[in-house]
Amino acid sequence: MDNKNILKRLSGFDPDLYEIVSEELTRQHDTLSFIPTAQAASPFSSYLKGSALGNELVDHHTVRNHTRLEELACQRAAELYGADHAIVRLGSLDTASRVVFFAMAKKGDTILSFNGRKSEYCTGDSLSFNFVNYSIDPKLDAIDLDEVEQLTQQHQPKMIIYSPVNAPRCTDFHRLARIAHNAGAVLWVDMGQNAGLVATGTLKSPVPHADVVTFPAYVLHGPQNGIILCRSKYAAILDKTVHRTGHDSLKKNVLAALAITFREAKTEEFHSYCQQVIANARALERSLQAEGLRCHGAETENHLVLPELPSNTDLEDITRTFADASILVKAETLQTNQSDVNIPILRLSSIDPTTRSLKEKDMEKLGHIIGRLLLSPQDNAAIKETRQEIKRIVSGLPIFSEEWLPDSEITRQSASDSLQMLMHFN
Repeated sequence: MDNKNILKRLSGFDPDLYEIVSEELTRQHDTLSFIPTAQAASPFSSYLKGSALGNELVDHHTVRNHTRLEELACQRAAELYGADHAIVRLGSLDTASRVVFFAMAKKGDTILSFNGRKSEYCTGDSLSFNFVNYSIDPKLDAIDLDEVEQLTQQHQPKMIIYSPVNAPRCTDFHRLARIAHNAGAVLWVDMGQNAGLVATGTLKSPVPHADVVTFPAYVLHGPQNGIILCRSKYAAILDKTVHRTGHDSLKKNVLAALAITFREAKTEEFHSYCQQVIANARALERSLQAEGLRCHGAETENHLVLPELPSNTDLEDITRTFADASILVKAETLQTNQSDVNIPILRLSSIDPTTRSLKEKDMEKLGHIIGRLLLSPQDNAAIKETRQEIKRIVSGLPIFSEEWLPDSEITRQSASDSLQMLMHFN
């Protein structure tokens, strides 16, 4: 049964649930999201996740003998990033982060973390650590690695964490690793939404330098799983911790979706997509600057653009205003290494607009639209005008553009036929 017929029958059987699904579909089609965590799965990944492979649970009695699907997904993840070892069975980045803490740190350890990242996952006595922050230098508008080295020598952390939230520029992973290892500390890099750009070589990779690397698979147009990559010396302790913390059951459909995701990430289409992500971010940044807005970390080297907001901006109000105008954004505070200097910004990502097929000219237009709304009285008239402009841009846009699907139409049809046969035999 195809999706249209399923939805039709669902509307009659469960109208309450159908209403929720319909509202979400309408929201995704009619709004434009610049939120980094908004990302559509590829049709291949979605198909496999919804396939008959999901009818069987691989439980704890058999999980210690890896299934072929898990071996395939782990192998492809490790090969994609050049890692010694990969763990793919964790259902989210939150879970993967907690596993890393349980495996690599002990209660009371000092942890040096960029903007205190990952401390939000440290709940309960067993994950009680002494967090010391490092951040960007507002004069450099970047991380001062000399300061990071000084903080490391001063506090002697057992772990250094770098997670580039609100960091449009790349950092020197080689030096960061040297700082950590000279102090006997472990370096953990969470690539976050940069994982796709790293996979294609569009951004420099932390994998050759860090001891542990994590990222969410949805950034590669896959399922929501959290992925852990590590050096071989840490493989055993991380694997043991995964089992010890109860992550034994596996779904074949999710493993299959992950396996196809890592394969898609090696295609020319995904490489082109990642290049377009950066081109779109830079086009957005240029047009915001043309409207008179300062963008921190310019010129951006990844998907992020951070226009500064007036100092008296209410972040919740500006988020609601943009949502009313059909633009989904995240307004937050850009932390610095000076406690009295915190900068209100919009955290804009080019990831989802690129997935929906927008290009540089579209992003330039959107930059002007966003800039005008920020500089306007933000009254009902300005919001209505912006909403109409966005409606014209998103009208007819796909949630996931087929231009990013790998291979030719013939190959796609062949792949679809193969999947149909797989479904038949399951």
